[in-house]
Amino acid sequence: MLMKKITLFLFLLICGSLKAQEGIKFNQTSNWKETTEKAAAENKLIFVDCYTSWCAPCKWMDKNVFVEPSVAGFFNEHFINAKIDMEKGEGIVLRKQYNVQSFPTFLFINHKGEVVHRTASKMSVAEFLEEGRMASDPGRNFSSMKKKYESGQRDLSFLLDYYLTLQKSERGAADNIGKDIAAKITEEQLNSALGWKTIKALARSETDRLGAYFMANASKYAAWGSLEEREQLTDRLVSSSMYGYIYAKDETAFMKKLAFFKNSDKTDRKKQGAMLEADFYLEQDRTADYKKITDEAMAGVLKTDAEKLSFLARRADYKAASNPAILAQAYLMAKHAVALEPEEYSIQSTFAKVCLSLKKKDEALTAAKKSRLLAEAETSKIQKLAQELIDKIELL
Repeated sequence: MLMKKITLFLFLLICGSLKAQEGIKFNQTSNWKETTEKAAAENKLIFVDCYTSWCAPCKWMDKNVFVEPSVAGFFNEHFINAKIDMEKGEGIVLRKQYNVQSFPTFLFINHKGEVVHRTASKMSVAEFLEEGRMASDPGRNFSSMKKKYESGQRDLSFLLDYYLTLQKSERGAADNIGKDIAAKITEEQLNSALGWKTIKALARSETDRLGAYFMANASKYAAWGSLEEREQLTDRLVSSSMYGYIYAKDETAFMKKLAFFKNSDKTDRKKQGAMLEADFYLEQDRTADYKKITDEAMAGVLKTDAEKLSFLARRADYKAASNPAILAQAYLMAKHAVALEPEEYSIQSTFAKVCLSLKKKDEALTAAKKSRLLAEAETSKIQKLAQELIDKIELL
């Protein structure tokens, strides 16, 4: 029996060790010159993960995407992989050379040092793999698409793909192309798979051209979009309209549209309705109504939703710092959220900030110290913010 346990332990240890070795194989050369030489010798592109030590999305990609076997297999086969801190050593020079402004930024560079594909931000495994496939495809990579655009190619399918590529790295240019697509797409094209892809990417509200067309013809898109996708788009467009009514102080239009969420049998929609109604009363400084809707939410639809309760508390603390009754309600919501999820940094931090606004020093300090402890798992930037909150509370 003892021998079996030892064998099992060794087996698990070996499996754990093998798993730790999985993932994209980075930095198999000692400097950038060697990396470009290796790329030339093997006729491969260089994939560069441009990161910083404080970048939380960078760490998320490390833990959740780079280690996936499908990602590792593709990237190890097709690229020379380099992970470079943009604030140290050669990274400082490369950051300037390639105009890296945000993190993570992902560059695909040939052995001559020319960028052939560029993208950025936190992505799912599927999204990141698709970027890798695009980079390795001479007909679809960023460099190729840019040359086609500059040479005058303007067919709609190409423009949309180019927009989606640019969106992650050059937002300003992407927005201009998006406006061009929205203006030129025909009704016939809207009634197609390409039209659905366009609407998903570019519709912003119920009143813009694409959003209005979708809302009037939602059932047509069942052939190309799942029910869940269509409902998510509907919710996004309706919510956008309602925020417009909030800022315009148009109560009649707001309340009429609110019924879409409040009368739904879907929990997520009911939650969104409660969040929107609370925002409306907060913006209009209607304390009694705000207290009523948030009391109902805490006892009902948001009773177990720590994230949304904490969000409401954070907004109330920011928007109504001079209103004691609203702050008192923010305190109740933030405290409820902490009771639900005491190990979440942002939830503890929000409670600490609300307590600080109310000058509840002991509770504020307890929550702030807890958030500082939880920040150890976050970036150095967040750790600094957590410490600054403690310092501020201690001055009370």
